[in-house]
Amino acid sequence: MDGGEVARLFHHETNHGAGHWPEPKVPGFVPMDPRNRPLPFKRYPQARVHPLPADLPSWGAPAAEALSGRVPPDGATVDLELLARLLYHSAGVTRVAAADGSVWFRAAPSAGNLHPLEVYAVAGAVAGLNAGLYHFAPDVFGVEELAAVDCRAAVADAVAVPEVAASPALLVVTGIPWRTAWKYGERGWRHVYWDAGSLLANLLAVAEAYGLRARVLLGFVDSALCRQLGIDGVAEFPLAVITIGTSDAPVGALSGSCEPDLAAAPLSPAPIEFRLITRAQQAGNLDTAEQVAAWRAAAVDGSASAPASVEPPPGIAAEPIESVILRRGSTRRMRRGVVPAELLHWGMGVATRQAPVDAVPAGASLLSHELAIHAVRGLEPGLYHWVDGAPRPYRTSPEQTVRRLSQHLCLDQPLGGDSAYTDFSCAELERVLDGYGDRGYRVAQLEAGLSAGRLQLAAFALGHGGTGLTFSDEDVSAAFGTRAACMLAVAIGIPAYRSRPGGPPGRPARLTW
Repeated sequence: MDGGEVARLFHHETNHGAGHWPEPKVPGFVPMDPRNRPLPFKRYPQARVHPLPADLPSWGAPAAEALSGRVPPDGATVDLELLARLLYHSAGVTRVAAADGSVWFRAAPSAGNLHPLEVYAVAGAVAGLNAGLYHFAPDVFGVEELAAVDCRAAVADAVAVPEVAASPALLVVTGIPWRTAWKYGERGWRHVYWDAGSLLANLLAVAEAYGLRARVLLGFVDSALCRQLGIDGVAEFPLAVITIGTSDAPVGALSGSCEPDLAAAPLSPAPIEFRLITRAQQAGNLDTAEQVAAWRAAAVDGSASAPASVEPPPGIAAEPIESVILRRGSTRRMRRGVVPAELLHWGMGVATRQAPVDAVPAGASLLSHELAIHAVRGLEPGLYHWVDGAPRPYRTSPEQTVRRLSQHLCLDQPLGGDSAYTDFSCAELERVLDGYGDRGYRVAQLEAGLSAGRLQLAAFALGHGGTGLTFSDEDVSAAFGTRAACMLAVAIGIPAYRSRPGGPPGRPARLTW
């Protein structure tokens, strides 16, 4: 097991702080160069496209029940409609803007609306879809056929979990770092994992609403999984494998290998590789199934407890999770005002629920949560630690003082101080990296994105708003008196406007730009 030195270096080199803004390490790199902007969608011109069902009526459990973890799995059959539902509400196009419709917004949030993620489906026992490897094409709401062979066993070998071969379907989320580094430089590698966590928050919520068992695997042989997807591990690399559904099929009955040879369209005229990103990603790679098993066995004791379920607030509307997802949009302006206590208590309960992730011990989390509370009914303004499902005061102060501090901690973005409260999810990187090695940095960042995504969904389910924010790394730790490093900040509060909900598949809502 490596000692996490590369991740420590990456974290230090990409920190935001007082008077410090990380400079790109690539000579001649021009951030946001319009002549070299990456395409928002990956496409395979020679691939056969299978349209996905666009009529997706909601029949699952209410959003509040799903987000609270109170829907028992029922062994639902995985068919093409259910697969389409999962893909659309995690990575689908829900809104478009600009006169020519050239600005696209997806179901899950992404910093800068850059969306560095791709999703692949490994189908086996999916009613209505032949076994094979498929790439989700959100712009046409279809899946591109990359290999017509049941390759679940090969993926099971890559993740070192034999029973994965019997899952009806697998989804693989990958990251294209150039899409986000185009704007954020090397720090964009963090965004890749934040965005993956946000996508998974949507995906897991929909799966739970429909009684589907889903598990996220972050341990795998990177080179083997790249080979099965036909990607190079540098310009695009795997982030997570998600098992969808359960099956009684014998594990040994399946065989096959994907290894597609179709070429994708160029990403941009001259994609740039950021050596620090490549080094940080590859430093955490696992090379053998034995290394994967050992890495999982080295799971670090969580920083905090994570309940399997929480109690939803009384009287919350029985709204479908799909509707909440389509209403969700990054709140760009907030109105100052006092919010009900359940926005904090249930929201943070949802955010800190146990994540079904192989690398995180059951009932635990790698994260701690530090709260700047401005205007929550029943609580004095101040800085709080979230401990065992409740806010514990660290330091109370006048409301305006706390708001000014919160805005400063969020790099002077007004949303950080205009919110009712701002959550800073943190991780004790020394302990995480000592246990997991460099790969542990991926886990902490992705769990932060998952927690942030769940928190925003809970806020929107209660009729409020939220958005993720960047932050001043060292100042956050200092303000809350913690050795833990901030992974992500989320502002939760009262929207100053009403956003237009996203549209159904194939009919995205048109926004005024």
